[in-house]
Amino acid sequence: MKNVLLRLAPAGFAFCGLALTMQPAAADIPLYPTGPAQDASFVRFVDGGAHPLEVSAAESSARLTLDAANPASHFFPVAAGKPVAGMLASGDARQKVSATVQPGEFVSIVALGGASKDGGLRAVTVREKPDDFNALKASVAFYDLDARCAAPALKVSGRDIVLLDGVAVGQVKRRQVNPVALSVQLACGGRPAGQPLSLGTLVAGQRYTVFLVPDGAQSRIFFANDALSR
Repeated sequence: MKNVLLRLAPAGFAFCGLALTMQPAAADIPLYPTGPAQDASFVRFVDGGAHPLEVSAAESSARLTLDAANPASHFFPVAAGKPVAGMLASGDARQKVSATVQPGEFVSIVALGGASKDGGLRAVTVREKPDDFNALKASVAFYDLDARCAAPALKVSGRDIVLLDGVAVGQVKRRQVNPVALSVQLACGGRPAGQPLSLGTLVAGQRYTVFLVPDGAQSRIFFANDALSR
């Protein structure tokens, strides 16, 4: 699985005992160790809030910053079966996070701003074990992280075609699509919510995720390329 999925990795962050390059001119920052060779395990961090998010590894000075322009990190390789701990920070809000990733698993830790009872950060962990690689198709996932959007559905913009629906809160659904230019429209309870979202021209063999998150009194979607770090 590791060799297949690594074909999707463009240049970007290297994590866990390698180097983290946040921008072309940024310094290299060591983070978690990957552990012995085995079926790959990966974790990424996602800013699902309205403000920039800083992610720091436990017992390390390493940092990465996510924002609206770059809301999701790459998937970083981690040692399977061992806790990955860190801190999420957005403004004055702080939230400790920890996740244990199983062999072959891809874990996304999504920070939702103002979503906890005290108005601070809430972290949601979403897990996938991809087994649908197709070099001729693109893969699109829908992560539901907003309980207020009833019966969420992702439709092809301008057409009455459902791309993905039936996703429970905190869960994910994924499907293969043709590598074409694609815009999607969120629907809540059968009604359009927000504006269409352009995913650009999808690339065969690559994977994408559309995130549904709360945004004040509204629901919001954004997307990321599921790239692996090198």
